[in-house]
Amino acid sequence: MKPVVRKPINDPVLSFFDDFLSQQLSRFEKPVKDVVPSVNIMENDKEVIIDVAAPGLSKKDFEISVENNLLTISAHKEMEDLEEGTNYIKKEFGYENFQRTFTIPEDIFDVENIKATYKNGVLEIVIPKREEQQKKVKKIQIS
Repeated sequence: MKPVVRKPINDPVLSFFDDFLSQQLSRFEKPVKDVVPSVNIMENDKEVIIDVAAPGLSKKDFEISVENNLLTISAHKEMEDLEEGTNYIKKEFGYENFQRTFTIPEDIFDVENIKATYKNGVLEIVIPKREEQQKKVKKIQIS
Protein backbone atom coordinates (compact mmCIF):
# COMPACT_ATOMS: atom_id res chain seq x y z
CA MET A 1 0.00 0.00 0.00
CA LYS A 2 1.42 3.37 -1.02
CA PRO A 3 1.35 6.27 1.43
CA VAL A 4 -1.00 9.11 0.60
CA VAL A 5 0.88 12.19 -0.53
CA ARG A 6 -0.93 15.47 0.03
CA LYS A 7 -0.42 18.13 -2.60
CA PRO A 8 -0.46 21.76 -1.54
CA ILE A 9 -3.78 23.52 -2.13
CA ASN A 10 -3.40 26.73 -4.12
CA ASP A 11 -6.94 27.99 -3.53
CA PRO A 12 -6.88 30.13 -0.33
CA VAL A 13 -10.48 29.25 0.61
CA LEU A 14 -9.91 25.50 0.20
CA SER A 15 -6.57 25.81 2.01
CA PHE A 16 -8.32 27.50 4.97
CA PHE A 17 -10.91 24.72 5.24
CA ASP A 18 -8.23 22.04 4.86
CA ASP A 19 -6.24 23.55 7.75
CA PHE A 20 -9.39 24.05 9.85
CA LEU A 21 -10.58 20.46 9.35
CA SER A 22 -7.11 19.09 10.13
CA GLN A 23 -7.08 21.00 13.43
CA GLN A 24 -10.60 19.85 14.32
CA LEU A 25 -9.87 16.21 13.53
CA SER A 26 -6.67 16.28 15.58
CA ARG A 27 -8.79 17.05 18.67
CA PHE A 28 -10.18 13.52 18.47
CA GLU A 29 -6.80 11.79 18.36
CA LYS A 30 -6.00 9.89 21.53
CA PRO A 31 -2.63 10.87 22.95
CA VAL A 32 -0.29 8.08 23.98
CA LYS A 33 -0.40 7.94 27.76
CA ASP A 34 0.92 4.50 28.62
CA VAL A 35 4.41 3.50 27.62
CA VAL A 36 6.30 0.30 28.22
CA PRO A 37 9.93 0.95 29.09
CA SER A 38 12.74 -1.21 27.78
CA VAL A 39 14.44 -3.61 30.17
CA ASN A 40 17.74 -5.46 30.36
CA ILE A 41 17.74 -8.68 32.37
CA MET A 42 21.06 -10.15 33.49
CA GLU A 43 21.82 -13.25 35.51
CA ASN A 44 24.84 -14.41 37.41
CA ASP A 45 25.40 -17.22 39.92
CA LYS A 46 23.89 -15.32 42.84
CA GLU A 47 21.17 -13.05 41.43
CA VAL A 48 19.08 -11.71 38.59
CA ILE A 49 19.28 -8.00 37.81
CA ILE A 50 16.51 -6.16 35.98
CA ASP A 51 17.36 -2.69 34.63
CA VAL A 52 14.36 -0.61 33.58
CA ALA A 53 14.96 2.45 31.38
CA ALA A 54 12.74 5.12 32.95
CA PRO A 55 14.26 8.58 32.50
CA GLY A 56 12.50 11.63 33.85
CA LEU A 57 11.00 9.88 36.84
CA SER A 58 11.98 9.92 40.49
CA LYS A 59 12.03 7.02 42.93
CA LYS A 60 8.75 8.16 44.51
CA ASP A 61 6.99 7.58 41.15
CA PHE A 62 7.63 3.80 41.27
CA GLU A 63 5.82 0.98 42.97
CA ILE A 64 7.35 -2.50 43.09
CA SER A 65 5.50 -5.49 44.51
CA VAL A 66 5.67 -9.29 44.57
CA GLU A 67 2.52 -11.39 44.72
CA ASN A 68 1.88 -14.98 43.61
CA ASN A 69 5.29 -15.35 41.96
CA LEU A 70 4.82 -12.11 39.99
CA LEU A 71 7.11 -9.12 40.32
CA THR A 72 5.20 -6.02 39.23
CA ILE A 73 6.98 -2.76 38.47
CA SER A 74 4.76 0.23 37.87
CA ALA A 75 5.14 3.99 37.72
CA HIS A 76 2.80 6.92 37.64
CA LYS A 77 3.90 10.49 37.19
CA GLU A 78 1.71 13.50 36.74
CA MET A 79 3.04 16.64 35.16
CA GLU A 80 3.75 19.40 37.62
CA ASP A 81 1.74 22.61 37.63
CA LEU A 82 2.28 24.71 34.55
CA GLU A 83 3.19 28.36 34.60
CA GLU A 84 0.21 30.63 34.80
CA GLY A 85 -0.55 32.36 31.53
CA THR A 86 0.84 29.54 29.38
CA ASN A 87 -1.42 28.98 26.38
CA TYR A 88 -1.31 25.66 24.58
CA ILE A 89 -2.63 25.17 21.08
CA LYS A 90 -2.33 21.42 21.49
CA LYS A 91 -1.20 19.48 24.57
CA GLU A 92 -0.65 15.73 24.24
CA PHE A 93 1.36 14.87 27.32
CA GLY A 94 0.63 15.37 30.94
CA TYR A 95 1.40 12.15 32.73
CA GLU A 96 3.21 8.92 32.26
CA ASN A 97 2.19 5.42 33.33
CA PHE A 98 3.65 2.00 32.85
CA GLN A 99 3.52 -1.46 34.30
CA ARG A 100 5.74 -4.48 33.67
CA THR A 101 5.31 -7.90 35.25
CA PHE A 102 7.85 -10.71 35.54
CA THR A 103 7.47 -14.24 36.86
CA ILE A 104 9.88 -15.00 39.69
CA PRO A 105 9.37 -18.42 41.29
CA GLU A 106 9.73 -18.09 45.05
CA ASP A 107 11.37 -21.51 45.30
CA ILE A 108 14.29 -20.17 43.25
CA PHE A 109 14.46 -16.52 44.32
CA ASP A 110 14.69 -14.90 47.73
CA VAL A 111 11.82 -12.41 47.35
CA GLU A 112 12.24 -11.14 50.91
CA ASN A 113 15.61 -9.60 50.00
CA ILE A 114 14.86 -7.89 46.68
CA LYS A 115 16.54 -4.50 46.46
CA ALA A 116 15.85 -1.59 44.11
CA THR A 117 17.74 1.60 43.29
CA TYR A 118 17.02 4.41 40.84
CA LYS A 119 19.93 6.34 39.37
CA ASN A 120 20.49 8.30 36.14
CA GLY A 121 17.13 7.29 34.65
CA VAL A 122 17.56 3.55 35.27
CA LEU A 123 15.64 1.57 37.88
CA GLU A 124 17.76 -1.41 38.96
CA ILE A 125 16.10 -4.33 40.72
CA VAL A 126 18.34 -7.02 42.20
CA ILE A 127 16.63 -10.35 42.92
CA PRO A 128 18.89 -12.70 44.89
CA LYS A 129 18.72 -16.44 44.32
CA ARG A 130 18.08 -18.71 47.25
CA GLU A 131 21.25 -20.16 48.73
CA GLU A 132 20.46 -23.67 47.48
CA GLN A 133 19.94 -22.35 43.93
CA GLN A 134 23.26 -20.54 43.69
CA LYS A 135 25.81 -22.31 41.57
CA LYS A 136 28.61 -23.61 43.71
CA VAL A 137 32.01 -24.29 42.30
CA LYS A 138 33.90 -27.15 43.87
CA LYS A 139 37.59 -27.24 43.21
CA ILE A 140 39.08 -30.67 42.86
CA GLN A 141 42.63 -31.31 43.92
CA ILE A 142 44.81 -33.11 41.44
CA SER A 143 46.94 -35.79 43.07
